[in-house]
Amino acid sequence: MRKFFLILILSWLTLLPIGASPKFEMRAVWLTTNWGLDWPSQPARTYTDMLQQQAELCNLLDEVASLGFNTIFFQARIKGEVFYNSNIEPWSHIVSGESGRSPGYDPLAFVIEECHKRGLECHAWFITIPAGSTKQAKRQGLNSLPARHPEMCIKFKNEWFIDPGHPHAADYIASIAEEVAHRYDIDGIHLDYIRYPGEYGNFPDNNTYNLYSEGESLQQWRQDNISHIVRTVCDVVKNIDDAIMVSTAPLGRYEIIDGLPPSDWVCTGSAAQDVALWLEYADNDFIVPMMYYPDVNYFPYLAQWVELTNSNGYVVAGLGAYRMEKREGNWSIEDLSHQIAASRHYGATGQAFFRLQHLRQFPDLAHLLAGNYYRNPALIPPMPHADLSIETTPVENIQLHRGATGDTLDWQPAEGAIRYAVYASVTDSVDITDASQLIYTWATDTMVVFPPHQYASFAVTAIDRYRRESNPAKVNPPAKRNPF
Repeated sequence: MRKFFLILILSWLTLLPIGASPKFEMRAVWLTTNWGLDWPSQPARTYTDMLQQQAELCNLLDEVASLGFNTIFFQARIKGEVFYNSNIEPWSHIVSGESGRSPGYDPLAFVIEECHKRGLECHAWFITIPAGSTKQAKRQGLNSLPARHPEMCIKFKNEWFIDPGHPHAADYIASIAEEVAHRYDIDGIHLDYIRYPGEYGNFPDNNTYNLYSEGESLQQWRQDNISHIVRTVCDVVKNIDDAIMVSTAPLGRYEIIDGLPPSDWVCTGSAAQDVALWLEYADNDFIVPMMYYPDVNYFPYLAQWVELTNSNGYVVAGLGAYRMEKREGNWSIEDLSHQIAASRHYGATGQAFFRLQHLRQFPDLAHLLAGNYYRNPALIPPMPHADLSIETTPVENIQLHRGATGDTLDWQPAEGAIRYAVYASVTDSVDITDASQLIYTWATDTMVVFPPHQYASFAVTAIDRYRRESNPAKVNPPAKRNPF
């Protein structure tokens, strides 16, 4: 194992930050609503406030799309409060100024619609186990989770948590995911803080353990509890729509690698996250480990994650953009550049950045993405458990109309398509396996306009709900230019 570790270190030292972009890559960012960190800047107490919130959110999505991203993790549930119209949990005071009060619109429905307009997937991000501070519970009153379900909650160091070992915990959390999957055109459910709060010390669940364990060790019992929650969420979501992806954000290190500094704060330690089991039983379509570490705590563990996922899903490397802040590590742009390059080098299927505000706060990072790594668009990878033998219906009647002020490419809609990918080449031959020829992935309409004679040949593919791509429809050679 020590030799393996040394090989990894030598290999990442030789990585170059600039390389060809892959055609399939999830490029995600966490949009944090807790405390209004990324959005909203102020609650919607009036109609004018509501319009300002919506405009602010649209501007953020425009910026994200312009940088080459294709996925948003929108924080739809924080600690016992939500940012959508729910029959289960109260409105967040952050969006409306008062717990339980509507902001006058449904932010989750709004952000999904606006994401899809821009070709972005929208995944509902849940803070899963934490239930809020004692101060928050007091503010919420009878609407708080500890007041509604005291039997299911544990108070620990002035914070409330859902007790994962309680027999009703999994069903309650799954009911929240079920409500969102049923009501909204969501692309994914993303579970965060799906773990025991080991960073706070010894979680006081002895009573639950004595009542409900069946002879397992405390560690195994806790792992089983978290796995049961993940599996229950996955089951209810997939029963509604099996094209909705289910993902988790585990800790950045799965288990300690021999030769590296020991720590109990790993997935298989205090967090009780049996991620290998979630992947083996297809309870996750992909995982996003929070790899907010430098050097030896990043590169070897990245390789470990890729090896763990194997053919049971895929891994998206969670990168700590916030670490560029002086108080959070004072990382250089080169630190993140090498981590992005390593994610591609070792075979991860994308990157996710925590968090959106830091893409705006550090222009060098935005330039690195838009001008280098994300210069060419990328498609979301096909779902790992989708039946790839089923062919997606291709587009028909693709036509190119040359004009003095612009060239228009149009086609007939394809059955089952949720978006289209457009390829173009400056030669008379277009190749959809060449990632550099992928020029648009946001085209939900069936027409695209280009500057005149920028490209010589085109192809269009249809993308279905499982992210499967159809065979191409090509225009080659192009139609004769209309001089009028």
